[in-house]
Amino acid sequence: MSIKEKIYAVCVENKLLKKIYTSISYVKWKIYYKKNLVNPINEYKKSTKNPIFLIFTPEHANLGDHAIAYAESILLKKAGIKYYEITGKKLYELEQYGYLSILNHATILINGGGNLGILWPLIEKMNRAIITQNPDSKIYVFPNSIFYGNDDYGRKEFELSKKIYNNHKNLHLCARERISYDIMKDAYKSVELVPDMVFTLNESHNTLERNGCLWCMRNDVERTLTDEQEGKLKQQLVDIYGDNIKESNTVLSYDVSVEKREEELKRKFNEFKSAKLVVTDRLHGMVFAAITGTNCIVINSKSPKMKGCYDWIKDLDYIAFIDDIENIDKIIDNFPDYPHEYDNKEFMKVIDKMISEIEV
Repeated sequence: MSIKEKIYAVCVENKLLKKIYTSISYVKWKIYYKKNLVNPINEYKKSTKNPIFLIFTPEHANLGDHAIAYAESILLKKAGIKYYEITGKKLYELEQYGYLSILNHATILINGGGNLGILWPLIEKMNRAIITQNPDSKIYVFPNSIFYGNDDYGRKEFELSKKIYNNHKNLHLCARERISYDIMKDAYKSVELVPDMVFTLNESHNTLERNGCLWCMRNDVERTLTDEQEGKLKQQLVDIYGDNIKESNTVLSYDVSVEKREEELKRKFNEFKSAKLVVTDRLHGMVFAAITGTNCIVINSKSPKMKGCYDWIKDLDYIAFIDDIENIDKIIDNFPDYPHEYDNKEFMKVIDKMISEIEV
């Protein structure tokens, strides 16, 4: 055991020493983050008349969230908007050490996704903290889905959020599908219906040689199919593709840094562009198939966000949204021949309009 470990072991066994040790540790880290996180933010704020922060972007393993942040970065740069990115990890560090109000008086852009409500309570808690501690900022919540449920806990949390959100004088929210829009429009002052940012990407060019099937299904609590249903679906695919079925996921087994974001996304997009068919119950599995021009069977999910986001692309004849897993072969036969060219122009019009309002 090292000397540092011995000191820690002694301290945690004594309440007074533990309190002193914890206080010293907090001050040490507060100074560290002041130097390495707060000071660079202050320097950026001083260097521009209109500081803009893109916050809550991922460093975790979910490529759907990374694709949202990637699309946002492209759109902001295209509009000539210079911004400073603060990831979710750094945001929590700012909050923990009392620096979250450093963003006040700047424009704050909160990363899109499915983050409003009680599904991710820590994220909702952080959203409230950002809104409360930065009352003089213009704040945009980029296209999001919302869920509070219909029980006492959900209703109580929703009422708390409504009170905090509506108390801010310059808060603008974007819903990425109609169900969330209807809920948010009824609850908040400034709400727009705007598609998921990833729909603005176009990866349908430079298609690779396609073969086989990509199986991109959930294995978590939001899983759609039972074991029996999944087995039945897989057997139908085996009858068509044999052993040429590859497991895929939009959530990796490792975290992805901001610096590696584009590289990892391009690798995943190429994986989709190499498949003849994608089968998925993941929202961004469906979106990645759409933007790469890949035939896709989408299994309806427990979450209404899937159907809501599908409505934006329901006219794409190479995306089939189904509730019934019977007769998969007929669905596959009805897909048009490759190649499919994805058209993002209409999505760009809607989102460009929203982006243009940021610096007004």
